[in-house]
Amino acid sequence: MESKKKLILIIDDEEALRDGCKQALERSGYNVITAGEGGEGIKLARETKPDLAFVDLKMPGMSGMEIIEILSKDIPDIVTVMITGFASIVSAVEAIQKGAYDYLPKPFNPEQLRALTLRALDHRRLKVEARILKEEKERMQNAFITFVSHEMRSPLVVIRQSFETLKAVTEGRFGNDVTEIIDRCSKRIQSLEDLVEHWLDISRIEQGTFAQKRESLDIAGLISKSVEEMAPLCTRKGIELCTSVAPELQSFTGDEESLVRVFTNLIGNASKYTPEGGKITVSARCEGPYILAEVTDTGSGIPQDKLPFIFEPFYRIKGKTDPNRGSGLGLSYCKKIMETHGGDISARSQEGEGSTFTIKLPV
Repeated sequence: MESKKKLILIIDDEEALRDGCKQALERSGYNVITAGEGGEGIKLARETKPDLAFVDLKMPGMSGMEIIEILSKDIPDIVTVMITGFASIVSAVEAIQKGAYDYLPKPFNPEQLRALTLRALDHRRLKVEARILKEEKERMQNAFITFVSHEMRSPLVVIRQSFETLKAVTEGRFGNDVTEIIDRCSKRIQSLEDLVEHWLDISRIEQGTFAQKRESLDIAGLISKSVEEMAPLCTRKGIELCTSVAPELQSFTGDEESLVRVFTNLIGNASKYTPEGGKITVSARCEGPYILAEVTDTGSGIPQDKLPFIFEPFYRIKGKTDPNRGSGLGLSYCKKIMETHGGDISARSQEGEGSTFTIKLPV
């Protein structure tokens, strides 16, 4: 249990109300300071950093709404409650939009004041705990990124290169069983490298240091580059890869490299779920102020109960036609890239009837 008394600030131009609230709260074991107008209250709050502030809605000079907005910005952990003699849904909603936790309509009795104080301070405790947990998560994530970058990436590169050398040295000298073992190890190492790179990319996106380049792009060019890159894979698997792009689509601003990776990720995923003889279509059209691009396949589809989770990090659905499991970060990467471009990505699917992923880009 915390031994430090909670500090409560009362800002109200009615002296009798300030004194009454002060006495009621001090009897409950709180430290209380008061101010008769907004400027004085803000100055006191900045100096003392109170845990909770009760602010009157109607005061001469600065309004309660303005005070709450300033306090919420200046003191992130403070909880504010609006005191109002003009209790209405409109004023309550506006106060909460400005950052208030709740509102207290006049007239009120000491029990109502104390009950709301308990709730507000409990809310503050949860708010502070959530902030601390968030900061701890960010610290751990940054530490993990550093670890991955320096302690995992370099050894994986060395191991992969060693396997490539081993494969070249042993070629033709051993049986198929040895060659298959080396190939499997090489693929697993490559999967680990891909996982590390995906995770680092997502971390950079969240930190705002990835996909920062902005230039004028056209969707036809992006699709053409993506299809050209993925065509050999689809050919090997016996899958038809085709495009259908509407003519004269408007240009948009974005990071070309990251958007090409979005399309290649989607085409690569589609190839895992599409059997030989199937088809993947990449299309684009204009719809209002947006360009809509779609990657559609004739594969096995996604079960409805799994569809809501496919953009979550590390969530994977094993392809029936591809025994190799991905990193589980590809679709999460796609979603975050689209968010950095002010766009969106969504999916619809019927099991056994294929899937369609839709990219929405503002023009």
